[in-house]
Formats: sequence, C-alpha cells, structure tokens
Amino acid sequence: MTREEFRVLCTVCLGTFLFFNSFGSINVALPHIQREFAVSLAIVQWVSIAGVVLISTLSICFGRAGDILGRRKLYQSGIMLYALGAGLCAMSQSIVQLLIFRGVMALGLSIATPMSGAILASNFAPQRRGWALGWYAATSAVGRATGPTLGGIILHFFRWRVIFLMNLMVGLLVSAAVFLVLKGKDERYPDKFDFIGALALIVAYPSLLIGLTLGAKTHWAAPMIPVWFLAAAVGTASFVWIELHARKPLIEPSFFRNLPFSGALLSIVMFTAMHSPVGILGPLYMVNVLGYSSFFVGVIMTAMPVFTALASPASGKLADKFDSRYVAVLGLVFLVAGIWMYAHLGTRVHYLWVAVSLSLMGTGVGFFMPANQRTAFAAMEPENYGIVAAMLSSFNTGSGTLGITVAVVLLEHLMGARGVDSPELFASAQQFSFLAMLPLAGIAIVVLLLGDIRKIRKFLTI
Repeated sequence: MTREEFRVLCTVCLGTFLFFNSFGSINVALPHIQREFAVSLAIVQWVSIAGVVLISTLSICFGRAGDILGRRKLYQSGIMLYALGAGLCAMSQSIVQLLIFRGVMALGLSIATPMSGAILASNFAPQRRGWALGWYAATSAVGRATGPTLGGIILHFFRWRVIFLMNLMVGLLVSAAVFLVLKGKDERYPDKFDFIGALALIVAYPSLLIGLTLGAKTHWAAPMIPVWFLAAAVGTASFVWIELHARKPLIEPSFFRNLPFSGALLSIVMFTAMHSPVGILGPLYMVNVLGYSSFFVGVIMTAMPVFTALASPASGKLADKFDSRYVAVLGLVFLVAGIWMYAHLGTRVHYLWVAVSLSLMGTGVGFFMPANQRTAFAAMEPENYGIVAAMLSSFNTGSGTLGITVAVVLLEHLMGARGVDSPELFASAQQFSFLAMLPLAGIAIVVLLLGDIRKIRKFLTI
C-alpha cells in the first residue's frame, strides 16, 4: 500500500466513523430533546427518521452526481454541509428549527456517504480493494457501536446540544483532513443528469420508508399510512417508466442485466432484512423476558458491531485473494448460525449464549459486507462507482427497515393483545419471526452466485 492510499483510507475512515457514530449518539438524545421542547414522541422521532429517509433517497441522486461532477469535490462539500448542520442544530430554539437543521446534516451525509466507498474503490487497485473496503466496514461498525455510549456519556455531564457541537468539531476536523489529503485531479465522467428520474425517486423511496417506519412505530394505526404507500406506488411506477425511456437515466437498466452486480445488490437486501430486526427485538427480549438491566443490554448488544469490526478486515483480505462471492457466502453461514442460535434461546438462558449468538451475527456481517461490496465494484466500470456505492448504501438501509417491519408485524400477530406480559409467548413469537426469515439466506446465496451456474450446482451438491 502506498503512502497516498494510506492517507486516503485514514481520511475516508475518519469521516465514516463520524457519520455512523452520529446516528447512535443523536438517537440517545431524543428523550432529552422531547422534554426540552415539550413535544410528543411522534414529533421528536422525526429527528431520527428524517435523517434515514433523506440519506436513503438522496444518496442515489448524489451518487450519480459524483460520477459526473467529481467524487472528491462532492465528498468535501458533503462533510462541510454536515458540520454546518450540526452547528445549527446545537443552536436550535424550537423543534421546527431542529428538524430543518437536522435535514441540513442529512443532506450533507447524503452527499458524502456514497462518495466514501466510491473514492476507496477508485483509489485502490483491485488486488487491494477488498482490504480497503474491509477497514471501511470495520470503521462503520465501530462508529455504530460507540455512538450510543458516547452520546450517553455526553448526556451524563452536559446537555443534548453538546452532542451536536461534538459533531460540528469532528466534522470540521474531517473537513480539514479531506482538504489536505484528497487533492489532485478529480475523476469526472461528464454526462447529463436525470433530474426527472431523480424527482420521481424522491417521491417514491421516502414515501415507502416513511410508511414502513410509521407503520412499525404506530402499530399501523396512523391514518396517513395508506397515503404514503399510494405515493410510493405512484412514484415507483413513474420512476421505472422514466428510467426505461430516458436517454441518460439515473440508474441504467443495463445494470440489472449484469448478473454479478444484480446478485450483489439483491443479496444485500436479503442479508440486511435478516439481521436488522435484532437491533429492535433484541433489547425488548433481554429486558422483558430475561430481565436484564438497560445498561447490561447495551453492553451485550455491542457484541454484534464489535465482531463486525474484527471480521471485516479479514473478509477484505480473503476477498482480494479468492472469489469474493464465496467470502460473502461465508458471511451468510455465520449469520444463519447466529440467528438460529438466537431464535432458540428461550426464557431462561445464560447471558453468554446471548452474546455468542450476537457475535456470530456480527461476524457474518463483517465477512459479508466488504466481500459483497467488492463483488459489486468489480462488476462495474469506474465511471459508475458513485452510483454503485449509492445503490448499495440505499438498498441496505431500505431493506433493513423492511426486515424490521416484517419481524415486528409477525411478532405482534402471534402475540395478540398480551404484549410482552408473557415472556414465554414473546420468546416463542420471536423465534418464529426470526426462523421465518432464514429462507432468505438460501435466496441470497443463489443470487450471489448467479454469474456462474456451474458454481451454483457445485455448491448445491456439497
């Protein structure tokens, strides 16, 4: 690895840590924000929801824009906008101002996030690309793991505004590093931008995510949920029609005829939908069924991102040496083992078994993500790296929301009106919810290996 590659990797990883750490730290502050502004939970939750929705949607638009205008330039602009939004959030005098300024932060993340993977993919040679993406995944896992802890420490000594001030200061630090390191000629592939397609996507994708998120949070009682789903259906149909007829579409339909890329994209949907529900149901299970304290639950839940961080660099190295699709399949095996073990824990179990099951899931995420990303980048031309990174990120977020929604719906349907008052019923319903998703692993393996039918047959005969 050259000195330039090392500096690029450190800079991008620093920004990635900031991005993912901020999600957890800000979520911890929501109850304090609610009390200060005296608003309902339904309103304050938009501080979190708005960020996820904007990033998931606009990332695809800015991914394509980065390919056209220059990824480094947009990455710098996104981080600076993120830092500006964080500083404005710290000075908010009302919940309306906070939501607007949180939108500015999310806009900055929407610009910078897809650029991170694209910059690494374009700056590292194919034989070292998996290694770089492995450290990128490890950094994001560390950010997720430390976000709630760091936010909790800050809230113990200071007000919630200090969390946003910290994001401002770290954002300025990353901006300075980017300015000093990411210099030189920027890769640009001038082309027309599909504004009409982007508009249809901005209608469709947020509507779907908002409908799913509100449904899961309000037990599908919110009157606006059908309206959101209708808007999502209309927007999606319009987007597909526009992309099929546009001269320069936002997402080239030919991308989906590329079997390795389509396999990587579809497999990440299955993979993320399988493991995302544990982030919601895991704490409920440990508190209401096993009787653990909130602090102890937080400690145990860190097992998953910690093992993701440990496994990711190894995954990147293996993906550089062997077929990255098989490394991703190894991640699926670890994930299935972890979910199977977690689903069978029951009502009386030692906490170590809970930690082991979460560790297996985290190891699966660590092996799958870098290898799958490497597969996707290897299947596409460099001029499309921005939109590739954006699609991977956006599909990952959307499928996580979908997986959580399906798991919660199954759980509530099986439990009926008894809620969490019956530990045995909760454990049984949770077991069914997770086991019902395991067939997705088989689908993910098949779509991952779509590029070579002979390899699929060989795998199935093992």
